[in-house]
Amino acid sequence: MFDTLREYQKGVAEQLQSQIASGTLSQVNLFGGSRYSLRMSFALETARVLSCNEGGENHCSCESCRKFRNLTVSNVVIISQRDHRSVIETSLSTFERLYNDFSRQFVIQSIRRMLLQYHPALLTGSQTQSQNAAAALAGQVSDLLVDLARMETGNASQAKKAVKELRSALKGLFTATKKNTTVTIGQVRALEQWIGQTSMGSGKRFIILEAMEMTNTSARNSLLKMLEEPEKDTYFFLISEYPNRIMQTILSRVRRYAFPPLSPEAVGRFLQPFYLHDKQYDSLESFFLEGGGMDLSRATQIAETLVSSIQEQRYLQSSEFAALLKELDEMQGYEFVLKAMLALLAKVMPSRALLKLSSLVNTTYNTAQLYNQNNRLMLESLYYRMMEEA
Repeated sequence: MFDTLREYQKGVAEQLQSQIASGTLSQVNLFGGSRYSLRMSFALETARVLSCNEGGENHCSCESCRKFRNLTVSNVVIISQRDHRSVIETSLSTFERLYNDFSRQFVIQSIRRMLLQYHPALLTGSQTQSQNAAAALAGQVSDLLVDLARMETGNASQAKKAVKELRSALKGLFTATKKNTTVTIGQVRALEQWIGQTSMGSGKRFIILEAMEMTNTSARNSLLKMLEEPEKDTYFFLISEYPNRIMQTILSRVRRYAFPPLSPEAVGRFLQPFYLHDKQYDSLESFFLEGGGMDLSRATQIAETLVSSIQEQRYLQSSEFAALLKELDEMQGYEFVLKAMLALLAKVMPSRALLKLSSLVNTTYNTAQLYNQNNRLMLESLYYRMMEEA
């Protein structure tokens, strides 16, 4: 168990393996760390091992483990706010280029992670028209993945055809689905009902919740009740980039695991099967964002333009600013640019002024995500406030 993941996060792998073997694994676990530190991968692998009746070995071929390899499982629910589009587009481009077993499996798992957000447990009958449309599209994508799993690899034309069909179906799904920004009270109630149903399969259920720090008060309070006394054979994995922002009453009920960023060597090992030749990336985030279509060099230039304007107290012309915002809309690069701006400001601003601007950026962005505000309007308002505060 954890054989593949161990070479990237050895400490966490050994900790989890020891606790599973001794029967001391907590039912409520918090995986905290930076993005692309494999927190979701560890949560899913832990669920696979606990669901397996054969010891959870890496190459186990039992029915449960076979389902986990393609993530066609019914005992796992994911509620996530992550950018699936970048990873999925990277996986499709990789399969189109390599059309081998590795790249096919990468496509299947990348897309299935997103589809687990459309678990029947979360479809309570009170969805909006757009949510119902998204669920229907998710079913179409799922059918295409079944066909892909049966397809012979090694055929470039078949791979290209499969990728074209998936891109077409996913385009509609991405359009119909707004980015999930938080766990809603409706989802919490649906989870409560699901947990209370008659046991299935292995008898264990797994709930993976991402960005707990972004939940609203009513959802947090309802979640707290579930986490205080979890039902038998129900496991929660909370995934957070900022675990210290989670309310203390929840933190007191979880077992915490720290996921450090992957080292450059670990990033290199992870990317070996992608056959990138001499091209190197300093992080998995850069690899996936670029694979998803973002021009990282241009996004960095935009961040530099905004920071120079703030530092020099020179307002951008409205036409120039509008053009930059249009570019960010097209590349969906708002979050990347904000992070790049903070990194640049850290090099040129006194610590007190930097702290003030960092707080402003984080608060503004988190509020926009929580209430699903328009990113363009968010950055426009933030820019003028930063000009005033700097």
